[in-house]
Amino acid sequence: MSSIRKNITAFLFIVPGFAGVALFYVIPFIMSLSYATTDRSGNFVGIANFINLFESEAFRLASWNTFRFMIIAIPINIIIPLFIACLLFNMQGLKWLKTVFMSPLVIPTASIAFFFQSLFMSNGLLSRLLNNNVDWLQTDHAFSIAVGLYVWKNLGFNLVLALAARANIPKDYYEWATVEGMGEIRMFFKITVIYLIPGLFIMFVMSFINSFRIYRELYMLAGNYPHQSIYMLQHYMNNQFLWLNRQNLTTSAFITTLAISAFMVIFFIIDKKTEFGE
Repeated sequence: MSSIRKNITAFLFIVPGFAGVALFYVIPFIMSLSYATTDRSGNFVGIANFINLFESEAFRLASWNTFRFMIIAIPINIIIPLFIACLLFNMQGLKWLKTVFMSPLVIPTASIAFFFQSLFMSNGLLSRLLNNNVDWLQTDHAFSIAVGLYVWKNLGFNLVLALAARANIPKDYYEWATVEGMGEIRMFFKITVIYLIPGLFIMFVMSFINSFRIYRELYMLAGNYPHQSIYMLQHYMNNQFLWLNRQNLTTSAFITTLAISAFMVIFFIIDKKTEFGE
Protein backbone atom coordinates (compact mmCIF):
# COMPACT_ATOMS: atom_id res chain seq x y z
CA MET A 1 0.00 0.00 0.00
CA SER A 2 2.86 2.38 0.78
CA SER A 3 4.26 2.02 -2.75
CA ILE A 4 0.80 2.71 -4.21
CA ARG A 5 0.52 5.83 -2.05
CA LYS A 6 3.92 6.99 -3.24
CA ASN A 7 2.91 6.45 -6.87
CA ILE A 8 -0.35 8.34 -6.32
CA THR A 9 1.49 11.19 -4.60
CA ALA A 10 4.05 11.35 -7.43
CA PHE A 11 1.24 11.31 -9.99
CA LEU A 12 -0.51 14.21 -8.23
CA PHE A 13 2.69 16.27 -8.41
CA ILE A 14 3.05 15.48 -12.12
CA VAL A 15 -0.56 16.25 -13.04
CA PRO A 16 -0.22 20.09 -13.00
CA GLY A 17 2.78 19.90 -15.35
CA PHE A 18 1.00 17.55 -17.74
CA ALA A 19 -2.13 19.71 -17.60
CA GLY A 20 -0.11 22.78 -18.53
CA VAL A 21 1.58 21.00 -21.43
CA ALA A 22 -1.74 19.65 -22.67
CA LEU A 23 -3.53 22.98 -22.33
CA PHE A 24 -0.87 25.20 -23.91
CA TYR A 25 0.89 22.83 -26.34
CA VAL A 26 -0.92 19.57 -27.17
CA ILE A 27 -4.46 20.95 -27.59
CA PRO A 28 -3.34 24.05 -29.61
CA PHE A 29 -1.21 21.75 -31.79
CA ILE A 30 -4.19 19.50 -32.55
CA MET A 31 -6.37 22.54 -33.28
CA SER A 32 -3.68 23.99 -35.56
CA LEU A 33 -3.40 20.70 -37.41
CA SER A 34 -7.15 20.64 -37.94
CA TYR A 35 -7.07 24.21 -39.32
CA ALA A 36 -4.17 23.34 -41.64
CA THR A 37 -6.02 20.38 -43.16
CA THR A 38 -9.53 21.87 -43.48
CA ASP A 39 -11.07 24.82 -45.29
CA ARG A 40 -13.01 27.67 -43.69
CA SER A 41 -16.19 25.58 -43.82
CA GLY A 42 -14.51 22.77 -41.86
CA ASN A 43 -14.24 20.39 -44.82
CA PHE A 44 -11.15 18.19 -44.93
CA VAL A 45 -8.85 19.25 -47.79
CA GLY A 46 -5.62 17.37 -47.00
CA ILE A 47 -2.52 19.22 -48.20
CA ALA A 48 -4.45 21.69 -50.37
CA ASN A 49 -3.76 24.52 -47.91
CA PHE A 50 -0.03 23.85 -48.15
CA ILE A 51 -0.17 23.89 -51.95
CA ASN A 52 -2.15 27.12 -51.95
CA LEU A 53 0.31 28.65 -49.54
CA PHE A 54 3.29 28.00 -51.81
CA GLU A 55 1.32 29.53 -54.68
CA SER A 56 0.90 32.73 -52.64
CA GLU A 57 3.21 35.49 -53.86
CA ALA A 58 3.19 37.16 -50.42
CA PHE A 59 4.33 33.96 -48.69
CA ARG A 60 7.08 33.34 -51.25
CA LEU A 61 8.30 36.93 -50.85
CA ALA A 62 8.29 36.65 -47.05
CA SER A 63 10.11 33.30 -47.15
CA TRP A 64 12.76 34.58 -49.54
CA ASN A 65 13.35 37.75 -47.53
CA THR A 66 13.68 35.76 -44.30
CA PHE A 67 16.12 33.31 -45.89
CA ARG A 68 18.13 36.09 -47.53
CA PHE A 69 18.29 37.99 -44.26
CA MET A 70 19.63 34.94 -42.41
CA ILE A 71 22.34 34.02 -44.93
CA ILE A 72 23.62 37.61 -44.96
CA ALA A 73 23.10 38.84 -41.39
CA ILE A 74 24.14 35.71 -39.46
CA PRO A 75 27.68 35.40 -40.94
CA ILE A 76 28.24 39.15 -40.37
CA ASN A 77 27.03 38.78 -36.80
CA ILE A 78 29.64 36.05 -36.24
CA ILE A 79 32.64 37.41 -38.15
CA ILE A 80 32.59 40.94 -36.69
CA PRO A 81 32.35 39.85 -33.01
CA LEU A 82 35.06 37.24 -33.60
CA PHE A 83 37.37 39.85 -35.12
CA ILE A 84 36.72 42.33 -32.30
CA ALA A 85 37.20 39.62 -29.66
CA CYS A 86 40.63 38.76 -31.07
CA LEU A 87 41.60 42.44 -30.97
CA LEU A 88 40.27 43.05 -27.45
CA PHE A 89 41.44 39.85 -25.79
CA ASN A 90 44.71 41.23 -24.44
CA MET A 91 43.59 44.85 -24.03
CA GLN A 92 43.17 46.60 -20.70
CA GLY A 93 39.75 47.90 -19.74
CA LEU A 94 38.06 44.86 -21.25
CA LYS A 95 35.16 44.86 -18.78
CA TRP A 96 34.25 48.44 -19.69
CA LEU A 97 34.36 47.62 -23.41
CA LYS A 98 32.18 44.55 -22.93
CA THR A 99 29.61 46.72 -21.16
CA VAL A 100 29.61 49.15 -24.09
CA PHE A 101 29.07 46.39 -26.66
CA MET A 102 26.39 44.70 -24.53
CA SER A 103 24.39 47.90 -23.99
CA PRO A 104 22.15 47.51 -27.12
CA LEU A 105 20.74 44.30 -25.63
CA VAL A 106 19.21 46.14 -22.68
CA ILE A 107 17.77 49.03 -24.68
CA PRO A 108 13.96 48.70 -25.06
CA THR A 109 12.79 47.74 -28.54
CA ALA A 110 10.63 50.86 -28.80
CA SER A 111 13.66 53.07 -28.09
CA ILE A 112 15.68 51.26 -30.77
CA ALA A 113 12.89 51.74 -33.31
CA PHE A 114 12.59 55.43 -32.44
CA PHE A 115 16.36 55.91 -32.77
CA PHE A 116 16.50 54.30 -36.21
CA GLN A 117 13.44 56.22 -37.33
CA SER A 118 15.13 59.46 -36.30
CA LEU A 119 18.04 58.45 -38.52
CA PHE A 120 16.39 57.10 -41.65
CA MET A 121 12.89 58.56 -42.03
CA SER A 122 12.20 61.37 -44.51
CA ASN A 123 12.76 64.00 -41.83
CA GLY A 124 15.56 62.07 -40.16
CA LEU A 125 19.20 62.93 -39.61
CA LEU A 126 20.48 61.18 -42.76
CA SER A 127 18.02 63.00 -45.03
CA ARG A 128 18.97 66.31 -43.46
CA LEU A 129 22.68 65.66 -43.95
CA LEU A 130 22.11 64.71 -47.60
CA ASN A 131 19.63 67.55 -48.06
CA ASN A 132 16.86 65.38 -49.47
CA ASN A 133 13.48 64.14 -48.35
CA VAL A 134 13.89 60.36 -48.73
CA ASP A 135 12.31 57.84 -46.37
CA TRP A 136 15.12 55.29 -46.44
CA LEU A 137 12.91 52.70 -44.76
CA GLN A 138 10.70 52.69 -47.88
CA THR A 139 13.54 52.13 -50.36
CA ASP A 140 15.69 49.16 -51.28
CA HIS A 141 18.13 50.35 -48.61
CA ALA A 142 15.64 49.11 -45.99
CA PHE A 143 17.16 45.63 -46.15
CA SER A 144 20.65 46.96 -45.39
CA ILE A 145 19.21 49.00 -42.51
CA ALA A 146 17.56 45.85 -41.12
CA VAL A 147 20.85 43.92 -41.31
CA GLY A 148 22.70 46.78 -39.62
CA LEU A 149 20.11 46.99 -36.86
CA TYR A 150 20.31 43.24 -36.24
CA VAL A 151 24.12 43.20 -36.10
CA TRP A 152 24.27 46.30 -33.90
CA LYS A 153 21.78 44.85 -31.41
CA ASN A 154 23.27 41.33 -31.18
CA LEU A 155 26.98 42.03 -31.62
CA GLY A 156 27.65 42.36 -27.88
CA PHE A 157 26.19 38.96 -26.99
CA ASN A 158 28.29 37.16 -29.59
CA LEU A 159 31.33 39.18 -28.55
CA VAL A 160 31.05 37.89 -24.98
CA LEU A 161 30.70 34.32 -26.28
CA ALA A 162 33.75 34.76 -28.52
CA LEU A 163 35.82 36.20 -25.66
CA ALA A 164 34.82 33.32 -23.38
CA ALA A 165 35.74 30.76 -26.04
CA ARG A 166 39.03 32.52 -26.71
CA ALA A 167 39.90 32.50 -23.00
CA ASN A 168 39.53 28.69 -22.93
CA ILE A 169 42.35 28.16 -25.45
CA PRO A 170 45.54 27.20 -23.52
CA LYS A 171 48.41 29.67 -23.88
CA ASP A 172 50.79 26.73 -24.29
CA TYR A 173 49.55 26.19 -27.83
CA TYR A 174 50.56 29.71 -28.85
CA GLU A 175 53.92 29.43 -27.08
CA TRP A 176 54.64 26.18 -28.92
CA ALA A 177 53.59 27.74 -32.23
CA THR A 178 55.88 30.72 -31.61
CA VAL A 179 58.81 28.40 -30.94
CA GLU A 180 58.04 26.58 -34.18
CA GLY A 181 58.17 29.89 -36.03
CA MET A 182 54.47 30.05 -36.87
CA GLY A 183 53.21 33.50 -37.87
CA GLU A 184 50.23 35.35 -36.41
CA ILE A 185 47.95 34.66 -39.36
CA ARG A 186 48.81 30.96 -39.43
CA MET A 187 48.30 30.70 -35.65
CA PHE A 188 44.89 32.31 -36.04
CA PHE A 189 43.69 29.72 -38.57
CA LYS A 190 45.55 26.69 -37.17
CA ILE A 191 44.89 27.27 -33.46
CA THR A 192 42.38 30.03 -32.72
CA VAL A 193 39.74 29.14 -35.30
CA ILE A 194 40.03 25.38 -34.68
CA TYR A 195 39.54 25.66 -30.92
CA LEU A 196 36.82 28.28 -31.29
CA ILE A 197 34.57 25.92 -33.27
CA PRO A 198 32.40 24.90 -30.24
CA GLY A 199 31.96 28.56 -29.34
CA LEU A 200 31.28 29.47 -32.96
CA PHE A 201 28.56 26.85 -33.07
CA ILE A 202 26.83 28.39 -30.05
CA MET A 203 27.17 31.83 -31.64
CA PHE A 204 25.66 30.47 -34.85
CA VAL A 205 22.67 28.89 -33.09
CA MET A 206 21.98 32.03 -31.03
CA SER A 207 22.32 34.23 -34.12
CA PHE A 208 19.93 31.93 -35.98
CA ILE A 209 17.35 32.22 -33.19
CA ASN A 210 17.79 35.98 -32.85
CA SER A 211 17.36 36.47 -36.60
CA PHE A 212 13.66 35.63 -36.15
CA ARG A 213 13.35 38.28 -33.43
CA ILE A 214 14.20 41.13 -35.78
CA TYR A 215 10.48 41.30 -36.55
CA ARG A 216 9.85 43.32 -33.38
CA GLU A 217 12.12 46.14 -34.49
CA LEU A 218 10.94 46.00 -38.11
CA TYR A 219 7.30 46.10 -37.03
CA MET A 220 7.89 49.21 -34.93
CA LEU A 221 9.94 50.78 -37.72
CA ALA A 222 7.59 50.22 -40.63
CA GLY A 223 4.38 48.55 -39.39
CA ASN A 224 2.47 45.59 -40.84
CA TYR A 225 3.35 46.37 -44.45
CA PRO A 226 6.98 47.53 -44.69
CA HIS A 227 9.01 47.84 -47.87
CA GLN A 228 8.91 44.57 -49.78
CA SER A 229 12.63 43.93 -49.14
CA ILE A 230 11.99 43.55 -45.39
CA TYR A 231 8.60 41.82 -45.51
CA MET A 232 9.40 38.77 -43.35
CA LEU A 233 7.56 35.57 -42.49
CA GLN A 234 6.53 37.06 -39.17
CA HIS A 235 4.87 39.93 -41.04
CA TYR A 236 2.97 37.44 -43.17
CA MET A 237 1.79 35.35 -40.22
CA ASN A 238 0.87 38.41 -38.16
CA ASN A 239 -1.24 39.75 -41.04
CA GLN A 240 -2.96 36.39 -41.46
CA PHE A 241 -3.80 36.48 -37.76
CA LEU A 242 -5.27 39.98 -38.10
CA TRP A 243 -7.40 38.77 -41.01
CA LEU A 244 -8.42 35.69 -38.98
CA ASN A 245 -7.19 33.48 -41.82
CA ARG A 246 -6.50 30.48 -39.60
CA GLN A 247 -5.75 28.17 -42.53
CA ASN A 248 -2.88 30.24 -43.92
CA LEU A 249 -1.63 31.12 -40.45
CA THR A 250 -1.38 27.56 -39.16
CA THR A 251 -0.06 26.20 -42.46
CA SER A 252 2.72 28.77 -42.62
CA ALA A 253 3.50 28.14 -38.94
CA PHE A 254 3.86 24.40 -39.60
CA ILE A 255 6.13 24.98 -42.59
CA THR A 256 8.27 27.46 -40.66
CA THR A 257 8.58 25.06 -37.71
CA LEU A 258 9.58 22.18 -39.98
CA ALA A 259 12.16 24.35 -41.76
CA ILE A 260 13.68 25.54 -38.47
CA SER A 261 13.76 21.98 -37.11
CA ALA A 262 15.48 20.72 -40.27
CA PHE A 263 18.10 23.47 -40.07
CA MET A 264 18.77 22.77 -36.39
CA VAL A 265 19.19 19.03 -37.02
CA ILE A 266 21.69 19.80 -39.80
CA PHE A 267 23.57 22.23 -37.54
CA PHE A 268 23.87 19.68 -34.73
CA ILE A 269 24.99 16.91 -37.13
CA ILE A 270 27.71 19.19 -38.50
CA ASP A 271 28.73 20.14 -34.95
CA LYS A 272 29.01 16.49 -33.87
CA LYS A 273 31.07 15.58 -36.92
CA THR A 274 33.36 18.55 -36.30
CA GLU A 275 33.64 17.70 -32.61
CA PHE A 276 34.75 14.14 -33.29
CA GLY A 277 36.92 15.13 -36.24
CA GLU A 278 35.03 13.20 -38.87
